Amino acid sequence: MAVGRAETGEAAIRYRLDGPADAPVACLLHCFGADHRYWDPHMPAFEGFRALRWDARGHGGSGAPPGPWTLEAMAGDLRGLLDALGIARAHVCGVSLGGQVAQTFALAHPGRVASLALVNSTCEYDGAQVEAWRERADAALAGGIAAVHSGLMRRWFTVDAARRRIAGYVYMDGAIRRFAPESFAAAAAAMRMLDTAARLPSIRAPAMVVATPDDPGAPRAVSEKMARLIPDCELHWLEPARHLASLEHPERFNALMRAFLERVAGR
Repeated sequence: MAVGRAETGEAAIRYRLDGPADAPVACLLHCFGADHRYWDPHMPAFEGFRALRWDARGHGGSGAPPGPWTLEAMAGDLRGLLDALGIARAHVCGVSLGGQVAQTFALAHPGRVASLALVNSTCEYDGAQVEAWRERADAALAGGIAAVHSGLMRRWFTVDAARRRIAGYVYMDGAIRRFAPESFAAAAAAMRMLDTAARLPSIRAPAMVVATPDDPGAPRAVSEKMARLIPDCELHWLEPARHLASLEHPERFNALMRAFLERVAGR
């Protein structure tokens, strides 16, 4: 295991590397409001890989440059991190915001992506979704994270998961409470500019979309669209769940992820 911080030009990025030094790298991008510990329950899926987990700018232990941010700048953080660690190519997996950054990185640096897994992510927002993120950012800045906490938790988890307080729910409950309102608003600004749909057909890496039919953040039709637009892409559903389906069904997600990696990496 190696833990450290890498200077990427705009931010100091905290990372953790686990696994054999000579193994293929799996680079894992967490969701909005989380940190690298999002992946703790999913590490069995990456056994035999060199798993690179890291905190996005403004999240966890990474630096928070002044906002607003862009997805391109956040993808630049990933490029800088890989450069600093001497990693030329990786299997890239991102959840929600992490999936948006992963798409942006794959489009900008196709030669550095061995495969692409997009989990409860999206390639576009309609006008109502853009306005909703603007309103959440304004509310967080005016009233602190408490003003948006309950609404986000309802979007992220089913009523059953909240009632039982599953491990993923407890983790995200704490993570979002620690999220700075300024970073919330800066990251929300980046997401509001999301628009990769027209460029997805240019992705040549083998890909997987993991989605949820009742996801309020990544509608079913958009998940199906992403899987259709990316040339070599499989689509899998996790349900019942809301937006953070992998945390509601970690074993099922791990099995999907492992099967995908065995197909594309032969491990």
